[in-house]
Amino acid sequence: MKVIKQNVGIDVSKETLAVCIVMMYENLSVKVKGSKTFANNKSGFKQMLTWVLSKRTPEICLSFTMEPTGVYYENLAYFLYAQNEIIHVVLPIRAKRYAESLPGDSKTDKLDAKALGRMGVERKLDVWQIETPIYKDIKQLTRERDALIKERTNVKNRLHALLNSANPYKKSLRRLKGLIKYLDKQIKAIEGDIQELVISDEWLSKKVEQITSIPGVGLLTAVIVIAETNGFALIKSIKQLVSYAGLDVKIRESGAWKGKSKISKKGNVHIRKALYFPAYTNMKHSNNYLGLYSRIFAKKQKSLIAATATQKKLLGLIYTLWKNETVYIENNQQQKKVA
Repeated sequence: MKVIKQNVGIDVSKETLAVCIVMMYENLSVKVKGSKTFANNKSGFKQMLTWVLSKRTPEICLSFTMEPTGVYYENLAYFLYAQNEIIHVVLPIRAKRYAESLPGDSKTDKLDAKALGRMGVERKLDVWQIETPIYKDIKQLTRERDALIKERTNVKNRLHALLNSANPYKKSLRRLKGLIKYLDKQIKAIEGDIQELVISDEWLSKKVEQITSIPGVGLLTAVIVIAETNGFALIKSIKQLVSYAGLDVKIRESGAWKGKSKISKKGNVHIRKALYFPAYTNMKHSNNYLGLYSRIFAKKQKSLIAATATQKKLLGLIYTLWKNETVYIENNQQQKKVA
């Protein structure tokens, strides 16, 4: 029977790649052509591709589907891109929902790869695009800054504990204080690097200026959202962007029973963190955002849902200003076009 679609599902972990080739035939039946595990390194990539090409149907288009597992998928995606292969990188929540629709409740790397393989032949998926270099650099810098801030917080907590202990050792205090100063210096240097990158690109600089016209949204918030979405390259709607950030609220209700509502948190944690404080700042300086929070809180009596709604609105506004090349005007539903 003739093959009409073929896809390679890859479950990526730190050390290995669980690979499964799935074929769809003209009667729409789906079958596994082969499964195998390879090392998650350059040698493993080459062995995997050689194996896949030996199993594929030559005259039919081939694609590869994977999830964005931390940073561990990136080298593989870049390798396949360099080989001119078609790549789909699907959000974990979307892959999970698809896998849950399949029969069986077991979960292994091999089964996850099989589910991704089936998803690639049964669903129409966006083609992954390589990151724009400036966005990739900014993302690396903002994540480096975030890691250093976490480290500085830990050191400050250690210093606080030591200062409140009996007879703290003076040299230990000196070292902790010196480490905090060093981390402050490194964080400031990273922020300078980010600013230099933005200034170096006139088009990006203009976009950032438009986004930072929103009250409470500064340079770092703007560039984190831009870099983490690769300039909204594959984002087609605000709803999709909200899901990508993991800000979609899961409401659990059935008849009179009402469970605890919570955000999915299945998306990009860096975007959520970047929006947290700007959303609350916006509520202090914008009647629109304060009014939204108050209305939803009055209706739901749940601060999480109300706060998440303000973050979602803020994220949607950032996306709108980016797409329409406009600036924010308070109490004006139509943003002004930038000349």
